[in-house]
Amino acid sequence: MSALLTKLRGVIGGAVAGKPDVRLVLPTGAWIDIEAATEGLHRAVSAVSRKDWGRAWGPSRVALHVAQRGFLPGYEAPWIDPIRSRLDDVLVRSHECVAAIGVGLSGSELASAERSARELVKLAPYRETGYRFLMEVLAAQGNVAEALRVYEELRGLLREELGVAPGQDTQTLHKRLLQGDSGRRAVVTRELQTVLFTDIVDSTAQLSSLGDRAWHQLLGRHHLIVRQALERFGGREIDTAGDGFLSTFDSPARALACACNIVDRVGELGLEIRAGIHTGECEMLDGRVSGIAVHVGARIAALAGAREVLVSSTVKDLVSGSGTEFKDLGSSNLRGVPGTWRLFAVQSETVPRDVIGLGNDEGH
Repeated sequence: MSALLTKLRGVIGGAVAGKPDVRLVLPTGAWIDIEAATEGLHRAVSAVSRKDWGRAWGPSRVALHVAQRGFLPGYEAPWIDPIRSRLDDVLVRSHECVAAIGVGLSGSELASAERSARELVKLAPYRETGYRFLMEVLAAQGNVAEALRVYEELRGLLREELGVAPGQDTQTLHKRLLQGDSGRRAVVTRELQTVLFTDIVDSTAQLSSLGDRAWHQLLGRHHLIVRQALERFGGREIDTAGDGFLSTFDSPARALACACNIVDRVGELGLEIRAGIHTGECEMLDGRVSGIAVHVGARIAALAGAREVLVSSTVKDLVSGSGTEFKDLGSSNLRGVPGTWRLFAVQSETVPRDVIGLGNDEGH
């Protein structure tokens, strides 16, 4: 073993410690894929339960991509089996989250929902969720007859193998499709929008310090400030989850002014927020906004620090000539979003606040 350990230390350095009792010592902040997958799944499940599709999207992909790799393929040992079993469960539940998110967001996300639904049927053929998600996706795509055929496949499998009928939720969906409700109640349109994400920094610590009642009162004042700013700068509130807001604007300049206004006014409450802004083509359906532009905005906001407004290079280019100045933060990887993205921090004091003709009145 000595020669093997020497080679191993040569590859991963001092992480392998000890001689008679060898142990792995990881540095602080080390990224462990299985732990990241488990944490991502928990976050995704929580967001899906609130129908907060935007926040569920990234964590669900992390969990799914890690779980799909498997654990030490080609190796067999008694201690490996429990870990593989746990990872298999993460894989199935991640597919459920991805399918639910795709159905919830609709539009271009239906393709990923269909892939995950079909994988669910393969991985867990007696688990009805995969069939239900597949039925919903097919119906939303206009393939109601195919969705009904999926139900018949499930019904036949359960009858022949277990002697039971599909559960109530599946039967209810089947009945709805038979009655002609395919779930296609509106037309998806694509529009160029600027998305703004804001949330409170260290909100959990604030809650623990203040207690439920005082925190909810403070949160109410925060919400009032955000909504006043949205009204002033022409923003549209799309979704609110806890202490976070998703809003859209027809103009990136208005989004910038609104974000900086919120940062300043919320600071008077003793709170600090972070914000992220991106402009791109979004899918609009029943008052909801989806698409990659929304996910990019969410990931940018997640990288912002306290009292910081981060924007994509698209936003920076669109407001060129307005007098707004930015600090170049270089290129970053946005979790769950392909490619690298050039990010910029807004210099708040240079942002024009009269973009809708209200001068410098802060509108308190």
